[in-house]
Amino acid sequence: MFQNYGYEVANILKDAEKIRYQLKHPYVGTEHLFLSLLRNDQEIADCFALYDVTYDNFKDELLALVGQASAYQDFNLYTPMLRKVLEQANAMGSEMNKGKVTATMLTLAILEEGEGVAIRILMHFDVPLDEIYLTLKQKLLPKNKRNRNLEVYKIGVSLSQNILKEKTIVGRDKEVSLMIETLLRRQKNNPLLIGKAGVGKTALVEELARRIKYHEVPEELFDYEIVLLEMGALVAGTKYRGEFEERLNKIIKEVRQEKNIILFIDEIHSMVNAGGAEGAISAGDILKPYLARGEIKVIGATTLQEYHEFLECDKALDRRFEKIMLNEPDEDMMKEILDAVFPGYEKYYHVCLTEENKQSFLKYSKSYLFHKCNPDKTIDLIDSVCARKKVKNISLNYSGNVLEKIQKKKERSLKKGNYKEALQEAQDENKWKQELKKINNKTYLTIDDADILEVLENKTNFWIQKDEKKLLKELEEKLKSSLFGQNEVIENLVHSLNLQEEKSMSFFLLGGSGVGKTETVKIFSEVMKTLFIRIDMSEYNTPESIYKLIGTPYVYGKNHNGFVFQQVMEKPYVTILFDEIEKAHPKVLNLLLQILDESFVTNSFGEKIYFNHSFIFLTSNALAKETIGFSKKDMAVDLNVFSKEFLGRIDVFLTYNKITKDVALKYIKQNLKNLDIDVEALLLKAEIEKYGMRNLKNQIERANKKNSLLNN
Repeated sequence: MFQNYGYEVANILKDAEKIRYQLKHPYVGTEHLFLSLLRNDQEIADCFALYDVTYDNFKDELLALVGQASAYQDFNLYTPMLRKVLEQANAMGSEMNKGKVTATMLTLAILEEGEGVAIRILMHFDVPLDEIYLTLKQKLLPKNKRNRNLEVYKIGVSLSQNILKEKTIVGRDKEVSLMIETLLRRQKNNPLLIGKAGVGKTALVEELARRIKYHEVPEELFDYEIVLLEMGALVAGTKYRGEFEERLNKIIKEVRQEKNIILFIDEIHSMVNAGGAEGAISAGDILKPYLARGEIKVIGATTLQEYHEFLECDKALDRRFEKIMLNEPDEDMMKEILDAVFPGYEKYYHVCLTEENKQSFLKYSKSYLFHKCNPDKTIDLIDSVCARKKVKNISLNYSGNVLEKIQKKKERSLKKGNYKEALQEAQDENKWKQELKKINNKTYLTIDDADILEVLENKTNFWIQKDEKKLLKELEEKLKSSLFGQNEVIENLVHSLNLQEEKSMSFFLLGGSGVGKTETVKIFSEVMKTLFIRIDMSEYNTPESIYKLIGTPYVYGKNHNGFVFQQVMEKPYVTILFDEIEKAHPKVLNLLLQILDESFVTNSFGEKIYFNHSFIFLTSNALAKETIGFSKKDMAVDLNVFSKEFLGRIDVFLTYNKITKDVALKYIKQNLKNLDIDVEALLLKAEIEKYGMRNLKNQIERANKKNSLLNN
């Protein structure tokens, strides 16, 4: 009976028989074995003591439930339930401990059977049996001694090495559960995380690694470890043909032999062509058969654009993965995430982050960092603001250094006997101590909206806190000094501007050639310090020309040449001039309808391009021959050129005045260096009624150049 038991377990069983004899019971059951475990194994006793189950309490409850006989029974008879428990314990010993049974195995066997007097008494004590079972089971599992000299550990990085138990992520339980379900599948057990940059794909895999490390996953995954494998590190150093394939095959062989490694390949689209030189196969081709047979487990992560471009095209590789989409967290989830990350930043930077700060971070990151994704953009903003606040508060260190210098100077004065100087230095020392005390009393630094906006100005290279009135005044003065005869238009433009509006503003500039439409936009962009983009709509008169703006679709091939609106994605604070809009194709005008209405457009790669902080100017000569002005009341004018839907989305209409002779003379007087030139002949040659100020400007430049040559 006791051949598989060591001294400790044999002693526990003998003691169970003694307890049976002392209680005058006719049989040895699970209740006697459990009493013996409580008396002889301190670890088991401590585990159940947390729930007020002790040897004495359990014994009293047993006697109250079963009672005792009047005479002693000399023979030890084991109940069928106890025999089943011992068989279960023997099976555990054979499977986990080379046949050796331990006290923990006996306890687990009692709990696993789930029946018997011992279980009935424990249920009376309201003991969470399932929780204790899992706790003891985790302790029973053998510690995984991994061979860290493997190639996979030399090239890859284990994600579970430095992960703390309390370092968990918030709001992604559904996605983590889907990853676990996929990994447990018999086939197609390779999760592929697809989401925009910054939504937390890598963080999600790190959370899975944390749960595996601390056994917060199904038992089948307890022994696994996630290893980050970067394709750059895999390819690095493979100078000669065949070295890359050899290295990758060696890693696959190791993973198959170990059977407890999950490979995590970030930017997994890179493996489609990795190592794929002429005459060689790519990493994706090498992995396909092993993924198909389920011999290795791989977690991939990529963006939607790169998935469509690389992985979706390779159908054989694509179907090996189970796709899991990661969307950007909503505002409620972001609040939970910030609640979780705030304590870490408060401790690290010694700052105080309040509920008002939370609202401000969410508001400003949404308004000014809209081309990035949460939670990355908001957390990045918090980190930057806290770091800047720390840098600005260097007075504490400075004060400490000054105080130390004063103290040393005072000591030297005392040694030399210069008591008058020492007295003055003592007074200075006291003053700096008081200053340090005031600073130290401010235990935590506080952050306000001004700190956040200051960081955002540096990140976006765009004014945010600048005085709006001063800026508009500067704009008006600059325009009036450069444009002649258009004061009314300039005033209307300036007065219609609302720089606090978080939506694109659109201006339709109407007038003949050379009246100053384009010059207005250039000066506007210069004063506002925005990127200036001029789009000549005569180049967009075909249906296909729309792809110059939003990029070439995948059906036209893998064309990654830059498109115009890509500049808006990179620098969203722009002034865009759509010149001669009437020459654009209707398909292009329809694209502009969405920009003017919703302030965003979707490019050919499925990414949204936001125009929230852009200024959109459209110019047209279509109404240049009209003698009346143009305003929103005159919508019926020339509907053959522009649709009602298009005109209805324009915020401001500005009609430029024709260049008169008086305006031209004023311009000549200011810019012509040699006033002896025949001005009337110059005006006649310039044809201002036909060409406006542009031709006059050219004529004046030629005259000035000719005059300069004659004088030299």
